[in-house]
Amino acid sequence: MVVDEQMRLVEANAAAARFFGVEVEDWIGRVPLELIHREDVALVLSSFEEVQKKETGTPVELRVRVSDGSWRLVELIGASTRTDSGLLIVNTMRDLTQRRRWEIAAGQPERFRTLVENAATILMLVDAEGRVHSVSSAITRQLGIDQTLVVGSRLTDWVVPHERNIVAEELRLIVEEPGIAVLELELNHRDGRPIPYQLSVVNLLDDPVVDGLVISAHDISARRELEHRLEHLASHDPLTGLANRTRLLEHLQATLGRLDLDPARLMVFFVDLDRFKAVNDLYGHEVGDRMLMNVARRLGHAVRPGDFVARFGGDEFVVVCDDLDPDAASVVTARLETTLGDPVKLDGVTLQVFASVGAVDGTASATAETLLAEADAAMYVAKARRRGEDRPRPLPVAERRELAEALRAALDDDSAVTGLCLHYQPTVDLPAARPCGAEALVRWNHPTLGLLPPARFLSVAEDAGLASCLGAWVLGDALRTLHEWDEAGITVALLAVNLAPAQLVDPELPDLVTELLEKYAIDPGRLCLEMTESAMLERQEAGTVSIAASRLRTLKARGVALAIDDFGTGYSSLAHVRDLPFDMLKIDRSFIDGIDDDPAAADICAAVVALAHATGKRVVAEGVARPQQHERIVAFGADAAQGFLYGRPAPVGEIEASLVALSLLA
Repeated sequence: MVVDEQMRLVEANAAAARFFGVEVEDWIGRVPLELIHREDVALVLSSFEEVQKKETGTPVELRVRVSDGSWRLVELIGASTRTDSGLLIVNTMRDLTQRRRWEIAAGQPERFRTLVENAATILMLVDAEGRVHSVSSAITRQLGIDQTLVVGSRLTDWVVPHERNIVAEELRLIVEEPGIAVLELELNHRDGRPIPYQLSVVNLLDDPVVDGLVISAHDISARRELEHRLEHLASHDPLTGLANRTRLLEHLQATLGRLDLDPARLMVFFVDLDRFKAVNDLYGHEVGDRMLMNVARRLGHAVRPGDFVARFGGDEFVVVCDDLDPDAASVVTARLETTLGDPVKLDGVTLQVFASVGAVDGTASATAETLLAEADAAMYVAKARRRGEDRPRPLPVAERRELAEALRAALDDDSAVTGLCLHYQPTVDLPAARPCGAEALVRWNHPTLGLLPPARFLSVAEDAGLASCLGAWVLGDALRTLHEWDEAGITVALLAVNLAPAQLVDPELPDLVTELLEKYAIDPGRLCLEMTESAMLERQEAGTVSIAASRLRTLKARGVALAIDDFGTGYSSLAHVRDLPFDMLKIDRSFIDGIDDDPAAADICAAVVALAHATGKRVVAEGVARPQQHERIVAFGADAAQGFLYGRPAPVGEIEASLVALSLLA
């Protein structure tokens, strides 16, 4: 058979056509590898590569399928020759099958018998009915079974009972379709232990020398053990030994499928460790790892035997309780928090972490992923409450996704169609007893949910990566409105616009502000950009506070006014006042609420005013709703105020009427 450099058939003689049972014309241009036994293909490719580098290759023996469908043993020798059309390989094949049979029959039977008897695999000859004609002594060494008991019995007699019918059927198929088959099954040891074996079965019933099924059985106990270890590693956390996230999702999906009739019987608890980072930072990651292993053990003791515990990642764990009444969720939550909050001694050091636990039932979602997302959201609510923050429970994940997609569409399309709008609330100058500006507050007139306040969708915007885009829209629309007021003769001295936390690290923010101010011909000093103290804290925790500070200094250098909103609710207020270029502080409404009947709230307000004035900053009191509150903040020396007492947030048309009523006309 002659092939080219791509192993495509160029020519073959009549003997090859008869031997393989093919029409040469049909095979011209094809690569004849399918005629070669798959286990010998690599050998042929190696030989083909070798013969291209020299005139004559090394003879190789391989198996090929011939015209009657059987496999024959041939010797293949390749020789290369250079022609005008390129390099050709002339392959000469010689059938060795019959000669090999004669060699076996007239060879050295004692030598081969010794080799067979001492082989590491169990070798046996089985007839078409599955009866054992001969077996090597390896069966005695490995399974403790006397050879003489095996000869004459059926192979299936030594297979574990539940696999006997399967093995009998496989042997029947092998008899009907000659070739090689591989089976995996368990053979019984004499002491009753099942041991896994891989059986390679060669059908040589038509071979006049062999006349049977040649079976080699190899003990695969070590391989099975390795497979189990790998499977365990793929589905379990290597540090704690708990199920990992992949296994958790599989378990949840399977459990949800079983609980279609009563999904509320499924409870998921999302556990996050508080103060774990401090353990890593103070004592190192090795101690941190031991703490996580300790937490995993304590979780296992805190739940019922049938409950499922997984490590979600980092210092987050998940507990899945099947058939648990939702009313019992608070009990389980308390037990988990108490158990994990107990101090533990590691290397003689007493360490303590705490747990925030969020719980949801199976009705929260139809999928494992969204159920975990709901539990994660509930955990953050619990964590906020541990810090004393009254954070509302977030919307279900499915609703948040719908809101995110609708908000994305609203930002892409015309806001008049999709409902985004701004309301404005006046700011009053207290010493002059007259209004001095307004604050722009975003609202969303959702097509089905109605008018949504920021609390309903700002967190969704942040999670969906839309906060900067939304903030840019708000800034542009607010400055456009301020420009229209200027043209209408309505003078607003200072317009306040809130920045989202993501905007504080947006490198395009300063240029965007400058571009919009120039577009609408607004003096930079008439724009006040506000950011909450919690937003600055977020930047600090994320390690990006220096980037945010750089953005603010750039804006300040371009003449824009800056303010800290909700002042007093964060944890680094004095540092912000000292280090960042803010022009004013806005006292959070929570302090104003109690200013007329709570001495502590009044003292805090007085101190904030004194602090601000001492550092050259103005003070705005937020949430003033009663005359008594107005009187107190005036007495403390606050510079300005906002609140329902002076005017509620209102759309452009209504706020213009309020501005007229409050004497904001030029």
